[in-house]
Amino acid sequence: MVESAMKKKLNIRPLVGFLQHSAFWEGPCRAGKFENLQPEAEKEWAANYMKDIAEKIKEIIPQVNVLEPIPVPYIENLTVPQETWDKIEEGLDQVDAFVIFCYRIPKLEKYRKTTIVFSNGNEGADLCAYNRSIGVEAYNAIDMEDLNDILHSLWVRKCIANTKALILTSGQVPTYGIQSNIRDVEYLRKQYGFEVLKLPFKDIFPYMDKVDEAEAKEIAEKLLANSKDTKVNPEWLVNDARYYLAAKAMMEFYGCNAFSTACIELCASRIPQERKFTPCVCHSLLKSEGIPSACEEDLNAMMAMMVLMYGSHRAAFMGNPFLQSPEILSIHHAVPALKMNGFDKPDLDYSMWAFTGQGFGGKMQIAFEQNEEQYITFGRFNPMGNKMVVKVGEVVRSEFRQYYCSPHYFIKLENGRDYMHTLADFGHHQVLVFGDQLALVKKIARYMGFEVVEG
Repeated sequence: MVESAMKKKLNIRPLVGFLQHSAFWEGPCRAGKFENLQPEAEKEWAANYMKDIAEKIKEIIPQVNVLEPIPVPYIENLTVPQETWDKIEEGLDQVDAFVIFCYRIPKLEKYRKTTIVFSNGNEGADLCAYNRSIGVEAYNAIDMEDLNDILHSLWVRKCIANTKALILTSGQVPTYGIQSNIRDVEYLRKQYGFEVLKLPFKDIFPYMDKVDEAEAKEIAEKLLANSKDTKVNPEWLVNDARYYLAAKAMMEFYGCNAFSTACIELCASRIPQERKFTPCVCHSLLKSEGIPSACEEDLNAMMAMMVLMYGSHRAAFMGNPFLQSPEILSIHHAVPALKMNGFDKPDLDYSMWAFTGQGFGGKMQIAFEQNEEQYITFGRFNPMGNKMVVKVGEVVRSEFRQYYCSPHYFIKLENGRDYMHTLADFGHHQVLVFGDQLALVKKIARYMGFEVVEG
């Protein structure tokens, strides 16, 4: 089974540091009531604080797996006992990040683990600055909102690092249809952990021939049953379902959870003409399942799609931009998705039309006026894979064309002419999700290490 990378959890280990003194005294860094400075009083306070932490971590976002908190007490010698280190080291390879509560933990940096300090004060700034100066990733969370923002971005980063894309290619570098395509896939692996497997685009057809016929027909029938207006040959829509199932079978065999295929080269092979299908429905269905699926081998779009889909928890659209006027941009392709309001929301209404004049090649026609938010966000990565251009706009209307790429979405935006010139550094395909996600992308970029260019 192909499972979305969004099923992954970020594993965090809360560590609660306590400086517990061995006796009563006062001085330049310690003062208070006699009874509150006794060792037993400090231990009682620590026990109550652990209960507070147990309640606080219930507020952590569901994308995070919170491991059992470990109390880390130490006395004024500032040395953590070995038995405590032994507890911290249990299952350490499964821990993505430490979250430190209360006091700093001396020498925790030896594990070289990402560290989040929960502190609205000097502890967080001081410890983060030290860790960063020695090459240990560290962040300061001043409250629970801050902590969840950091954890969410780290979760998105982990999802991308656990994504492996099956790219069916004709082998041209750069690809004919996407000259601006990212060519250095090893950079993507090194920088983001995102893996790319490229295989000949014809390799999928043996899988297509082995597809369970009944399963393909069931998918096609369901698509037709829910269609509001059908303009596709029902028998040929089964071929689109076969291709979708073949893509999933091939991804499963190679351990992949993202997909793309050559388009111009696939078309020129005349195999789609012979088999009466196009890949469009496949892309739409995969994205609705949380599996990034980009047209035309476009890794720039794939990167933007992962950031926007994983980050917003919504399926994405992608397509070609065209400046209609200084304030109106259109984006068109045949790959909208059912879950663009959110993976936990109902499917959008759609009509099933045909891509071709002959009636084969299903394409979903989805009106973007169904979006629950006023704004949308779109963008793409540059050919080097180290920058993402992002733009926020507002959907004005949707238009459907009988043949070829459709729907067309018309988007109101500021400085449209400037944005089109900005794309000369990035390429053409734009990936789009509902909602104003600019602030979200900026947060994710901070943790992933790419630059955001505002269009």
